[in-house]
Amino acid sequence: MNSDCWRDQLPFFESKFNLLRFDLRGHGRTTKPKKRFTIRNYVDDLRALLTHLNWTENLYLVGHSLGGMIALVYGIENLSHVKKMIVADSFCFISQEAITDVLGRINSNKLEDFARGISVRGLSPFDENTAEFVAKLVTDHMTKTDCLRATAASAGFNICENLKSLNIPVLVLVGKKDITTPVWASEMIHEWLPQSELVIMPDAGHLTIFDHPKEFNDLVLNFWEK
Repeated sequence: MNSDCWRDQLPFFESKFNLLRFDLRGHGRTTKPKKRFTIRNYVDDLRALLTHLNWTENLYLVGHSLGGMIALVYGIENLSHVKKMIVADSFCFISQEAITDVLGRINSNKLEDFARGISVRGLSPFDENTAEFVAKLVTDHMTKTDCLRATAASAGFNICENLKSLNIPVLVLVGKKDITTPVWASEMIHEWLPQSELVIMPDAGHLTIFDHPKEFNDLVLNFWEK
């Protein structure tokens, strides 16, 4: 998807914090590289952007799914920059089987059907208007080839043991009905992190920022204000 996915968070947080959202390399309105890129590139892009803005202290990082993986790596490598972190519906390890599954769904479907499938799999409860919005985040800005490259970027990702060094408060959120990054994946992150809190949202799916935005926002704000 892209940074427009935070539509239900921006109004809630903008009066309390200085906010930065951006499209990842190969997603949304950014350039679409023709060569392969990886999570290493995502993290380097984030560091370059934050350094350019001189935002390198007292950061509250929020990452959902792929964004959570990027946030974790950034925190490990730039511990002094980050005050607290939210990691929602994410992984610390991506198996080749998981990558192959997503690549297969992209290859075997029309782009519009794959994009709609994100909500069919990820929303709990399903909502037609939200599904249309989510699908347009993909189809308005990406081709099928762009989606394949973006998915392949996560291949080989494994930072679980490295999380032991991320000694800052981290809230790990996950929807109980998440089939994309199941509860066990967030439990694994929580077990490796020395200062983490795990909250399982009982009725939510993978797209917690969409299907239960008020609960998500309240959990994040309460964690930050502790």
